[in-house]
Amino acid sequence: MPRPKTTTTPSSVALERNTPQLKSKSSLPSAFLPSHLPAASGMARNLGGLLALLFAASICGAATITGPVSDAHRSAASELFDGSFSSLEEAYEALRVFEILAIGNKPDVSATTCSKVVENLGSSSPKKDLFYALKVNGILKCKVNVDVLKDVVARLKATVNDASTLVDMYYSIGSLVLIKDQASDVDVLLSDADGTFHSIKTLSQSDGRWRYSSDNPESSTYAAGLALEALAGVISLASSEIDQSGVNTVKNDILKLFDSIEKYDDGTFYFDEKFVGGREHHGSLSTTSSVVRGVTASAAVISGKVNLPGDKVLGLAKFFLGIGIPGDAKDFFDQVESLALLENSKQDFHPIGTITS
Repeated sequence: MPRPKTTTTPSSVALERNTPQLKSKSSLPSAFLPSHLPAASGMARNLGGLLALLFAASICGAATITGPVSDAHRSAASELFDGSFSSLEEAYEALRVFEILAIGNKPDVSATTCSKVVENLGSSSPKKDLFYALKVNGILKCKVNVDVLKDVVARLKATVNDASTLVDMYYSIGSLVLIKDQASDVDVLLSDADGTFHSIKTLSQSDGRWRYSSDNPESSTYAAGLALEALAGVISLASSEIDQSGVNTVKNDILKLFDSIEKYDDGTFYFDEKFVGGREHHGSLSTTSSVVRGVTASAAVISGKVNLPGDKVLGLAKFFLGIGIPGDAKDFFDQVESLALLENSKQDFHPIGTITS
């Protein structure tokens, strides 16, 4: 499987390091020390030792580290996201990248973008547009009337009850979660969360992949990420506790999904899309990002840590770092957000096993 096409980091730009101060080198398991990491190229080569320390620190609880980025990343972000957005999805991805990379000098798009947000929320917009309008609103804090949000919630709940596809569930549940975070006085809780949870679970497959609908026999790794994220949303929206046996099956779904993970010879891990039906093709970067979003969302709401092989978690970070600086805005967003999610969620994982050279 070829790696995604990217622009590599210029050698003249020094990558930022914020190496944690560990209590003592001897306190770390020897298999996690930098010298045991296989050599990698591009950003991964420069950050191999840093990643090992990051992972060891997450296991030992010794320190917290900021995700490694470069000045070249910030420069590329300013060029890729220049303020001219054709959709709210593009606007959100740009705003999120600027937020993650802490870019201060960015285009002022608040007025025009908030106007589109209010317009979409106040009309019968497609579920995807509502979802990204709320995503943007979470960052820009647009002036949205609470009654408008209540109307949106009513439509979304009706969609959840009648939805027949995973994508409809994903956008509807995701939108309700966003409203929950943005308007605490709006009732977004699901009265039949167990039923909704079960409806999504019926689309799961024995290998950890998921179907997009009950009418479609094809399984998808990308869809698995959507499903895990949707299930996490249902758990957070439940008016009463979800049946624990059902929640525990999500952990098993995650482990099964990681059994099918792909690997490069240098210890880099990634997910690839095996679904070949009529839907758009998702490359390894897009597919891996979808899984990371789903797994980190699930780990954040499931009781108890998710046990994942330590070498595979580190290998995912190496995958995102190893592609350098993507020349495509969507790929750039997937890379930066996935690294941020892995960094911010490492306390939710319980790494098992060791990293070998």
